[in-house]
Amino acid sequence: MRNAKPEITLASLMNTDVSELSEHDAMQLAANIVDISGDENSLQGLDYAESLLDRLIASGVSDYHACRAHYFLANIWSARYQLSGDNEEWGWKSEVFDQELLELRKAVGHDGFLELPPLEQAQIYTNLGNALNHIGRFIEAIEYWDRAISAVPKFAMAYGNRGLGLGHYAGAHYDPGHEAVLMMAAFGSFGEACAEDAIFDSFYQVNIVEEFSRKMGAIWAQYDIPSISENTDFENHPMGRGKKEREYRQWCLGNRLFLNSLNDIAPSPIAAQDILTLPSLTTHIDDGPEPPVAIHYFNLIKQEYCSARYALYEGICYEGVHFSDRKVLLYNTLDYPAHGLSIERIKMAFRGAYAVFDKLAFLLNVYLNMEHPERHVNFRNVWLTQKRDLHPALNDLKNWPLRGLFWLSKDIFDSSFRESTEPDSKNLYELRNHLEHKFVSVHDGFFRGLSPNHMKTPKMGIFDISVDDLISKTLRQLKLARSAIIYLSLAINVEEKRRSESRDPDKISAQMFLDGWDDEWKRKG
Repeated sequence: MRNAKPEITLASLMNTDVSELSEHDAMQLAANIVDISGDENSLQGLDYAESLLDRLIASGVSDYHACRAHYFLANIWSARYQLSGDNEEWGWKSEVFDQELLELRKAVGHDGFLELPPLEQAQIYTNLGNALNHIGRFIEAIEYWDRAISAVPKFAMAYGNRGLGLGHYAGAHYDPGHEAVLMMAAFGSFGEACAEDAIFDSFYQVNIVEEFSRKMGAIWAQYDIPSISENTDFENHPMGRGKKEREYRQWCLGNRLFLNSLNDIAPSPIAAQDILTLPSLTTHIDDGPEPPVAIHYFNLIKQEYCSARYALYEGICYEGVHFSDRKVLLYNTLDYPAHGLSIERIKMAFRGAYAVFDKLAFLLNVYLNMEHPERHVNFRNVWLTQKRDLHPALNDLKNWPLRGLFWLSKDIFDSSFRESTEPDSKNLYELRNHLEHKFVSVHDGFFRGLSPNHMKTPKMGIFDISVDDLISKTLRQLKLARSAIIYLSLAINVEEKRRSESRDPDKISAQMFLDGWDDEWKRKG
């Protein structure tokens, strides 16, 4: 009679001698401890797994396993989040959730990520999208779900969660037409998740398909999907008057840079205009007959964003030497620097994108009557009191896009705030600080390697960066600024609905209509 195999328990796994294990087996042990600890709600097991993974990363495991370790750490923080009691639906702050988000981003940004199998990449992308969507950052979530679908084209969980995110996006929108098209896209995503050839990574396939099918049915019952589809033309819309304008608009579409929610569905001509604005606003009669000041602020923010976007495009696309650079005497410093107007335009674009955030904070401070002193308002502190508690204006506020904007603020580094959910936030802050107050030296990455001076100690006050890295960071900041602007618009829409429902119905109100500012008027004078 054969001896029965010893039962695998959490205690037996935690007592395993890790020093005797290969790198692969040690990682598998950590994964098993995470899974069982989550099933058994064991904080002790989760703590042990975290310690083990930290030791493995510190020991210098391969990039492949280091990337997976960050993914496992994210799962640990997710399990802690479920056990912590601070995972209520409308919670605004959670250090545990911050850590989960941070570890998922570390996994995606790790050099070992590209070594992972496509299905594992898709799982990490999907989990990151789900985490972002949970906190109201649905725009970035959609992009990560789309990346998961690119990695595994039939991945059901990415499609299904994309449907959930698009549905919530639609529900927050002030424009009925955009709401309908976003709901149609959500319906299509659910359909892909329920297709016979959909790929699942879970044993609960039947339950998942049933849930997604219920979501499809709810949309079908509320919206006339065939009519919306028949009356929505994604392609036959003007893209500009000439080749250069059409190329610019196509670049914006491809990078999802238009202030237009439809650009989050597809890079189609229907979205090739910055149509986003604020919803209808109601102000007190004591404010006078002038339009609400929030509209003035939003106009300026929107124009500055669009100009920064074009500055980046010009900096990327301009070839040759601009006439303004001719006869400007510069000396060769033997480190292959990149000089010229095109580089300065990219720098301007980065500064312009970064500046959007504090201006959004200023608008919020006024709109929500937060009463922060004008000189002390910035995007990191506008949400909090001087004691770092959540501002009373936000208490019990069930505003999903506003919460997304709040959590987005944690991507912006500030020296007075220790925590950040973006691993590269401090580097971006340093770049901006040098652009504003010190020096940024941009160089050609290839030729810099040939320079005898490229390995020398960096010069004080100079932030050294390659052209490609500067472009990448600027594009990232522009995308983040775009998301923030859209969140703000939809957050105000949600708040206006709340105020309308609580307003005394007997009070008299009057409408003020504002005309659009004609394109032909957009000149100096």
